[in-house]
Amino acid sequence: MKFLEIAKQDKSSIGLYLGGLALLIVLYILGNLPMLLDIKLNFPGLLFDPENPGFISSYGSLRLLIGVLFPFVCIFFGLVCYLRYAHQRKWLHIFTTASAFRWKRFFAFGSSLLILLTIMAFGETYLSGQTAALSWNFKAERFFPLLGVALLMVPFQAAAEELIFRVYALQGLFIRTKSVWWSVLISSVFFALVHVSNPEISTLGPSLLLYYLMAGLFLALLTVQDDGLELALAFHVFNNLFGILLFSTDWQVFHTEALFLDHRGPGTLSFYLLGSLFLFSLLYLVLAKIFGWKPLRTLR
Repeated sequence: MKFLEIAKQDKSSIGLYLGGLALLIVLYILGNLPMLLDIKLNFPGLLFDPENPGFISSYGSLRLLIGVLFPFVCIFFGLVCYLRYAHQRKWLHIFTTASAFRWKRFFAFGSSLLILLTIMAFGETYLSGQTAALSWNFKAERFFPLLGVALLMVPFQAAAEELIFRVYALQGLFIRTKSVWWSVLISSVFFALVHVSNPEISTLGPSLLLYYLMAGLFLALLTVQDDGLELALAFHVFNNLFGILLFSTDWQVFHTEALFLDHRGPGTLSFYLLGSLFLFSLLYLVLAKIFGWKPLRTLR
């Protein structure tokens, strides 16, 4: 609760929030211009279609990844500065109410998540009898540049999304609704809706937005219960690194030269949603036990 209430100490007029929203739109547009100019100047005649294997092959998966992530880097620095100087938020309070950013908590949860996701991915492939569809893809000349780009840019991309939805939206809604649950729910709906253009949606259908809604609820509750972004940010960063560096597919948002390529289709929507619900529930229960969080029914 402290993390939600800390926004009350700053300037929080509707005009400032509308200005912040306008800033996000402008930064996203400006952040996309380098990639669009690059395509126009260096790939004349190439139609921009990041879901098309032909486009990815011609433009380059690493080049595309940089282009996709760069707008979020712009948003991260722009929103942090806006929170600091327009809303007059202290630097540390943008991310946590603790006396310092809890790096130990961030890396402990993130590394544990990475191990769990790897075990689940290998286990599901083995149990389904489809190990032949998983191929080892290590090519040093492609992987190490990918590793550098991912480690440099993914934390900013994930942090930008967390600042938008678990700081700006969540706290702003709490100031006006004075309800934790309404703030969590509405910000999670926003989080789901901005992912509507992801290729997973066109593959599995609009019902997959339920996954992003569950993810938004999970990350918002982590932020509220832990009074900071450390756990939510760790999940977002390490989950994205897993999909970029370790396991890549032909149908998800990141198409990269990861260590393993999964050539199978997406499977059924119900399996995807039930698996995600199990993972989010398991992680929440374990974290609640470790950190002694209060019951959800006490949130108001």
